[in-house]
Amino acid sequence: MSKNPAPELIIDGSPATWQGYWRELHAFREVARMLIRRDLIVRFRQTYFGLAWLLFKPLMLMAVMSFAFGFLAGFEKNHAAPYPLIIFCGVIPWYFFSNAVPDSMNSLVGHLHIIQKTYFPRAIIPMAAVAVDAIEFAIAWLLFGLGCLWFGYLPGWQIVFFPLFCLQLLVLCTAIGLWLSVVNVRFRDISNLVPFLLTIGFFVTPAGYTSMRIPEQWQMLYALNPLVGIIEGLRWSLLNGMDGFPQVPVVLSLATTLAIGLIAVRHFLAAEVDLVDLA
Repeated sequence: MSKNPAPELIIDGSPATWQGYWRELHAFREVARMLIRRDLIVRFRQTYFGLAWLLFKPLMLMAVMSFAFGFLAGFEKNHAAPYPLIIFCGVIPWYFFSNAVPDSMNSLVGHLHIIQKTYFPRAIIPMAAVAVDAIEFAIAWLLFGLGCLWFGYLPGWQIVFFPLFCLQLLVLCTAIGLWLSVVNVRFRDISNLVPFLLTIGFFVTPAGYTSMRIPEQWQMLYALNPLVGIIEGLRWSLLNGMDGFPQVPVVLSLATTLAIGLIAVRHFLAAEVDLVDLA
């Protein structure tokens, strides 16, 4: 017999504390690794181009947006940095956000058969969905690196802040995914509403243009979109401080991200104990 039997796990149905839940997430980390590995295999299994799709889709989106906003609308003028690089700094984070939010939102509904049979921290499921898209997000930045080589462009010292804006985007996607995944279990209409909202969000997010195109009297309201501060912060960090540090959008974005994160975690912990009944 084993000298170190597995510890007993008591489930009393009460909402977990933040510290206790974090310890459970760490204890069940192998479940997260299994889900991430499985999703990656399923996503690219039996595809002819395989991992090349990770670069092809954001590349084509950049080309279309450069043509629409740069050539047709004339937004490419009066920029020190090459316009395709400006677009990349908006397309790549938007592509990650627009994939991670619906994927994490639908994750619990897609795993109800597992949730009803065994116990593990349910947050692992939407977090694993975001992690899969985060891997694609990291690989997609190779396009920006290739673009820098093509245009002979070298980022400045501001690049040291690049990981911080990426981390904030990851936190934002995870927080929204946690909240929507629980809401989607109860109200399936959310799965139809969110894609519509993402379509609208594309036009109020500076993916194909910079926030300098927004009239001054609307700048504060526009900056309430947390993606504005993140994308403009990424551009500032990668494009030699282009247009100066976006202080107001970055501060508002950080505050909004933290507020969404706190609300999402509290709501998820409170609702997790009823997930099986809601399903």
